Amino acid sequence: MKLQPGSFLFPILLMATLACVLPAAQTASPATPTPDTRLDIMIAETVSAALTQTQQAAPVFDAATETPTSTPFPTSTIEVFATSTSSAESVLNFNEDGTTTFIDLRGKYQLTGPAQWLTMRINAPEFDTVSLKPEASNPAIQRSLNVIKNQDPNIFRLFLLDGNVEHIDGGFVTNINILWDQSLETPSLNQEEIKALANDLAQSLNGAEILATETRATKNGTPYGLISTRMPALTQDGVNVTVMQHLIFFDIPVGTLNITLSTTDTWLDAVTPSLDEMIESVIILK
Repeated sequence: MKLQPGSFLFPILLMATLACVLPAAQTASPATPTPDTRLDIMIAETVSAALTQTQQAAPVFDAATETPTSTPFPTSTIEVFATSTSSAESVLNFNEDGTTTFIDLRGKYQLTGPAQWLTMRINAPEFDTVSLKPEASNPAIQRSLNVIKNQDPNIFRLFLLDGNVEHIDGGFVTNINILWDQSLETPSLNQEEIKALANDLAQSLNGAEILATETRATKNGTPYGLISTRMPALTQDGVNVTVMQHLIFFDIPVGTLNITLSTTDTWLDAVTPSLDEMIESVIILK
């Protein structure tokens, strides 16, 4: 099944609420969403959500619990529990070197989060732990946490906030989010299909500029797609910023894995290595 335009817009939409920014105004058709109109409607809903610091309800779908036959668990102590329901099983391990190991038992993939980032799942014990950290007293991080806790854990599997408060840019908190959509198939990683997705994105987000569309592979040969964007935005603190995003997508056994970095042009070079490390750590489980 070919991925429909707009399917990878979820991270950009969430960026608006996580970072408390308002992208350029959009309008949407009131008609029932179709593969061609759903993109614009989703954008309009997110602009409204950014103003209220909440997120419109994400699509809900039934998900059968799937457990891989062989999972390379870390050697140190791990916590296994459902993030909100019995259909959201995952493992998050806090390693001695400050990194985190995330294993999605349903999506059948594993990755490593960088040190010095606030890493959490929705409705999980570590969310409360992050909320009590000194960094979380910053109003911008508090707003991000308020948005995160209202997301659907069946889709948004993991969130990482840049723990360096000096990197907060006019109220914008640099973040990485891990999204799993089991109902969507990844494009064939054909360069033309990726360009088509990027063009749809640019047309739907007023002021967005596509900087790169590429097909790449990790060092172990796992292919992935990349779309890089730049977009002007206004933070809730009234500061104009330039939002930079790297959208990464992998074809996994069940649906699509999307890893998205959202930051500003000020801190892009400083935080991109963390994203690169995460991409290289991705393991597709059988």
